[in-house]
Amino acid sequence: MDKEKKSFNERFKGLLKTQLLLAVIAVLFVAVIVLGTFLLMQPQQDQVDIVATVNGEPIFKEELFEAMYAQGGREALDQLITKQLILQEGKAAGITISEEELDLEIQSIIDESFQGVEENFLAALNYYGISLDSFREDARLNLLVRQIALSRIDPSQEEARQYFEENRHLFEQPEKVEARHILVETEDAANEIFALLTAGEDFVELASENSIDLSNKDDGGYLGYFGRGVMVKEFEEAAFSLEVGAFSDPVQTSFGFHIIEILDRSEAEEIVFEEISDEVMEALIESQIQVVINQLIQAVYEQAEIDFKI
Repeated sequence: MDKEKKSFNERFKGLLKTQLLLAVIAVLFVAVIVLGTFLLMQPQQDQVDIVATVNGEPIFKEELFEAMYAQGGREALDQLITKQLILQEGKAAGITISEEELDLEIQSIIDESFQGVEENFLAALNYYGISLDSFREDARLNLLVRQIALSRIDPSQEEARQYFEENRHLFEQPEKVEARHILVETEDAANEIFALLTAGEDFVELASENSIDLSNKDDGGYLGYFGRGVMVKEFEEAAFSLEVGAFSDPVQTSFGFHIIEILDRSEAEEIVFEEISDEVMEALIESQIQVVINQLIQAVYEQAEIDFKI
């Protein structure tokens, strides 16, 4: 149950983090910085209007400005306006994000999305052209808007119960099997391995030596636990028909021929609301956060006085 709940909650957290990465593509911010630089420069009038010459023909600042704005400037400006509105809303609500909270958020991103390897996280930022400082500021904004949204969400127990009834599949434990397999290309090869297993040969060694499934052959073909609807039909039917400790005859799928061994089985478990009401409430709140954030952004836009100068 804990694994199911964690997976469910991480989907929503991952949504915001993916949006955070995509929302700070460096090109847009570079465009804004460059535009701001041109506006703030105060050299002689003859020089400020011309940004380049091509065979003696000038390209004027206004032309560059219009081209850059047309290629993403309005989108970047909208992002900056949204950021400013969120900061103002947070200030009005008395909500701030401490450095400790920000550090924990960055570490959770590294742990959940980069297997705890900070170097991989930094490499991803570099790939997207995002500085660490810029990412931290956007993570701070992400936490701030999330805290604002959370302050506006207060579902009742009845709402939680209704959410549970409508989303039982997220909480109830389905039937699962723990399995490993050996995948080979031909039926003859599968029959040979089946004969060796029947004679008492070790499944793990045979998987390591013969399986063409490179994702798990070094782990003895271990697939872990899975429920129905995860594997291809032929594989699933064979796996769920086996008893614990048994292995299958060769099973053909689009990937080749499999020999499957079942290591464990967990039966379907029906959960009642009263046993997991706290977890359901948490999941309900998580499901509402993005909706509330969208409503918040729309509301502050409608209420704000925005005077475009360009």
